[in-house]
Amino acid sequence: MSTKALLDDFLKTYCNPIVSSKFFIGFSCGVPFLLTLTILDLWLKECGVSNTVIGLFTLLHWPFTLKFLWAPFIERYDFPFLSRKIGRLRGWAIVSQLALFCGLLGMASSSPNTSLIKLMVFASLVAFADGCQDISLYAYHMDRAKKNMFGPIAGIYIFGYKVGVFFSKSVALYLAYYFGWNSAYAVMAFSVLLCTTFILCIKEPKINNTAKSLAISDDIDNMMKSYENSENSKFEFIRLLKKTILECLVCPCKIFMKRENWTSLIAVVVLFKVGYIITQKMAKPFYVDMGFSLLEIANVVQVFGTIAALLGGVIGGYLVKKRGLYNVMFYTAIAHALSCLAYIALSKIGHNMIALYVTVFTENITEGAMGTSFLAFLYSLCDDNKYRSTQYALLWAFYDFGGMFCRTISGAIADTLGWTNFFLFVPLTFIPSLMILHRLMNRQNDR
Repeated sequence: MSTKALLDDFLKTYCNPIVSSKFFIGFSCGVPFLLTLTILDLWLKECGVSNTVIGLFTLLHWPFTLKFLWAPFIERYDFPFLSRKIGRLRGWAIVSQLALFCGLLGMASSSPNTSLIKLMVFASLVAFADGCQDISLYAYHMDRAKKNMFGPIAGIYIFGYKVGVFFSKSVALYLAYYFGWNSAYAVMAFSVLLCTTFILCIKEPKINNTAKSLAISDDIDNMMKSYENSENSKFEFIRLLKKTILECLVCPCKIFMKRENWTSLIAVVVLFKVGYIITQKMAKPFYVDMGFSLLEIANVVQVFGTIAALLGGVIGGYLVKKRGLYNVMFYTAIAHALSCLAYIALSKIGHNMIALYVTVFTENITEGAMGTSFLAFLYSLCDDNKYRSTQYALLWAFYDFGGMFCRTISGAIADTLGWTNFFLFVPLTFIPSLMILHRLMNRQNDR
């Protein structure tokens, strides 16, 4: 294929309305996500909090991880009054954004030095509301999506997500530099309302079931029979709760466990991005220790790094379409592991702007491609139309539980090993997932 034909196909792929509309969903999910993670980490670091405590602060993100517990209710039931007016999922999304607004205003009125407990409570509220928003918007990802377009859809979603993350990170850091962290979080609270405009303008995905007329599978019917003669069955609410749990949590798990190599697939979900998660958690404290100011971090890491990640994301999505999912996952993970060499060089060089640009570029372009392939991988695993959102939430929980553990211990690892040895250790964390992916690729090729 000639360069012109390749470029034309690339543009045609991403200009498809079904693909391009996912940009706005990604943006809405990207704006609040890091406000309780890396951006909060910088605030804590500037206030003199240790790396170990910063790592432990990751535990406040648990409500986002546990979103699979309430995902079935968001997927199946209307939010009172509002969903009847504007649609079930849109109603939940708007309520989630209002909760985000309140949580961020609460963080803006707190301080790590004087009201740490208050800051923790509101950070947890933000994480909970972000999880609700993520579930309510997931159906928009897959609306009218075809399997051969999972890569480009993941690419454009990541593009929108990174733009949202860039918006929140860069604006928050610039405001923090000039006006302080409290003002930065107050402005970010109002910026969430911008996402509300996007959601109101996007068409509501079609929902094939309702709370009153739910198509219960044979498996669920059989399981429900065991409750019919119980004393609690006369309480309709308890019976409905049991039915919902069996329908929305048990059945999706049983369906997924019928897959070939399902344990290997779960292992990939948990392990694939471990190295990236550890690096991401400690990257900003590392830059601070190397002597870079908040303004330099905002200019290079947030602006230039985001551009590199956007480029890597759209390239990765297109490669998934052309080269196959497992191949792209395997080689982009290797490339991202090797990007740690730039961090090692920067730890030796110290405060040097050219070295910072090189480090940020290599880390972000490889992560962009790897992240897109990983999201397409999750799409491919959530291919059951009836349980798509719940399966996604469950798989994300596996990923996020592993990620939460890695973020929690990342500060202790950095404090114990020192920065150079820390970035020598990170590439080793990619080996288990690469081994599993290689085995899955060989089995796929043998068919």
